[in-house]
Amino acid sequence: MRKTVPMRIGDLWGDFVKNSPKVSRGLAEARAAEYWATVVGPAAAAYTLSVTVKNGILTAKLSSSVLRSELFMQRDALRDAINRAVGADVIRSVILK
Repeated sequence: MRKTVPMRIGDLWGDFVKNSPKVSRGLAEARAAEYWATVVGPAAAAYTLSVTVKNGILTAKLSSSVLRSELFMQRDALRDAINRAVGADVIRSVILK
């Protein structure tokens, strides 16, 4: 009969994420959308209708064309700030609609 050592689910999950780059990247992309409001600030976040991330592209739909024009010029800085907040280079580009 074989005995197994009980392990905590948090330890198992951490090992799984660490050893699965695709899962790790997917989780980081999901967190990137959550950091949008923090990076752009509460005033700009109020005009944000939706934020999605797919294949390294963050797409933000904004209700203000003036804000869209202002953020358009800051796309690289936004991308870098979100990647720093997530702790990984998961966002390659930012699209504003």
